[in-house]
Amino acid sequence: MQKLVLLLVASLLFIADGFSQVGINILIPDSSAVLQLESDKKGLGLSRLTTPQRDAITNPLKGLTIFNTTDSLIEYWNGECWLKAYQKNCNECAFTMTIDDPTDTLDRVITDTVSSKITINQTNGNQDISIIYLASLPQGVSVYFNGNTTIDSAGSVEIVVKADLCAPVGGNYPIIIQAFCGDKIRFLSYNVYIRGPQQFTIPTDQLNYDLQAINNLPNSPAQYLILNINSGVEIKSASTANPAYTTGGIDAASLVCINNNGAVLGRGGDGGSFTFNGNLFVIGGEAGKIGGVAMDLTSRTILTNNGAVYGGGSGGGSVGFAIGTPSIPIIGSIVVGFGFCGGGGSESGLGGVTNGGGITIGLFEDGGDATCCASSLPGLGQDAIYPINIPISIAQINITPDAHGGDGGAFGQQGTQGYIDVSMEVCVNIPIIGQICIPIPISQLLGGLLPFYGPQSDLPGNAIKRNNNPLTGIVDGNYNGAQVKGRVGN
Repeated sequence: MQKLVLLLVASLLFIADGFSQVGINILIPDSSAVLQLESDKKGLGLSRLTTPQRDAITNPLKGLTIFNTTDSLIEYWNGECWLKAYQKNCNECAFTMTIDDPTDTLDRVITDTVSSKITINQTNGNQDISIIYLASLPQGVSVYFNGNTTIDSAGSVEIVVKADLCAPVGGNYPIIIQAFCGDKIRFLSYNVYIRGPQQFTIPTDQLNYDLQAINNLPNSPAQYLILNINSGVEIKSASTANPAYTTGGIDAASLVCINNNGAVLGRGGDGGSFTFNGNLFVIGGEAGKIGGVAMDLTSRTILTNNGAVYGGGSGGGSVGFAIGTPSIPIIGSIVVGFGFCGGGGSESGLGGVTNGGGITIGLFEDGGDATCCASSLPGLGQDAIYPINIPISIAQINITPDAHGGDGGAFGQQGTQGYIDVSMEVCVNIPIIGQICIPIPISQLLGGLLPFYGPQSDLPGNAIKRNNNPLTGIVDGNYNGAQVKGRVGN
């Protein structure tokens, strides 16, 4: 009976305590707490529910609190929705933001852009999420979003970094990506390394400039180069066999940016020559020589041309004529000959030379040399109308050649042909009547060979020979402007 009474008293005391305070591991709970837990080894274990389990609770108690195992957060029911512990209301925005690749390398030999995808997923609220970037980039480098920068609920946008192919920049550039919705802000970092070019400058005049050889560049891997040709500098060649400028033997996949403020000049072709070969009858000539190439490209090239790029002009053609007369008493056989050589092409092409050995009567003239440099004038072919009088007994033979050696071509232009014609007449002094001159149809006598045009001159040199390598800055074609003279192409 006594035990029953003691049990009843303990129960009443427990009930009384239930309406006041309960402390676990603490004798006197704080007056503000109905339940106070104290431990240095254990914590409060809330009910652990997945999101579907949580949503299956019928008429949850306002303030009901759980640990959501789906997103590893403490959540409570506020009477309208389940709120995460840090949220204020059901419409407060919450979202996640991720980036596919937070680091990139922009190698402009391969491409001028890199990009990464940013994905945003709204986990609470119904507001739009806006995205911006913060960056301090040098001139020639830009950043932009490819896609919509205002995202509703969920979506993605691509951030793109672009570097001008010939911008002289390089290094690491961090870009901060910021997304915000209401008072919630998220940050990401996108770090881009931009490969910088090797830079070279040509400060003085050069002859046969080979970019690779002069700067000891390797044949591989692919190079990324910027070449600056200073104002007033002239790059020329010693002969038409070599270009004034060549990229040399670097890897064909290389990228070379050329900033030309000077003049790159192909060598002019020499004029055609003429040599008398001893035959009693000869008519002919030699073509003017080919012009030299200004720029010979062996890799992908971007040209910014504020100066001059001129292909060498080809030389002018020569022309000549020689004919022997029958043996004349006392005088013997006479060989009449003429040779007129072509002028040299711009730049510095030499005029053709003649050799009239064995000619009894005649005229042989060398072609004119072209002048040098960017202001070069082509050499002119020699020309003349040269009457020759040959007395034979009571008669006189008058031979008058009209001949012109071809002129050398200006920069990027073809030299002209040589030309020759010959007129002949026989004049006799007749008593009382006086002198009578009879024209001789020499062209008919020679089977229509006169007038005679010498062979076409060879072609001028290319301003730019691409050799099938991509070229940006000027399209293929034939040019005769202030900045480009000659052909651009393969």
